[in-house]
Order: sequence, then C-alpha cells, then structure tokens
Amino acid sequence: MEEKATRSLGGKLALWVFYAFCVYFVWAMLRYAWVISHIQSIPVAGFESSLGSTSGKWMGALLGFLVLGLVGLILGGIAWYTRPRRQPT
Repeated sequence: MEEKATRSLGGKLALWVFYAFCVYFVWAMLRYAWVISHIQSIPVAGFESSLGSTSGKWMGALLGFLVLGLVGLILGGIAWYTRPRRQPT
C-alpha cells in the first residue's frame, strides 16, 4: 500500500502563509474599493489625470493589485515548491 506524502514543517508554514496572504489580498482589495467609492473626485484645471480623478483612483487600484498579485505569485510558488512529493522507489 502506498504511503501518503506529507508536507514538511516548512512546507506547511509556506502553505499557511500563502493562505493568509490570499485572505489579506481579498480584504485589501475590498477595502480599497470601499474607500475609493466614498471619496469625491476634485476636478483639477489643466491636468486631467491627477491621482484624485476617477482614472487616477483606478490606476492606483490596478497598481496595488499588480504588486499584491506579484507577492502572491511568489508566495504561491514557494508553497508549490515545498509541496509533498512521492519518494522514488
């Protein structure tokens, strides 16, 4: 009968860090969307794409999403690399 492969302690820690980051990522994106939806845009004369404008808010959200996504990708890669593997027989 085959033994079931188990994660090492470091692998379990990497997986839980990845799970915690995923929860933080969802919370941060929801919080950011809630905060920017309550901020009024102030028109700026002569400069259409200021960070206070609607497009500036969405650009900030996109950049935040990309940074957090990159961190999540790195943590997910670490969790995948430390996955349990079957020992060759």
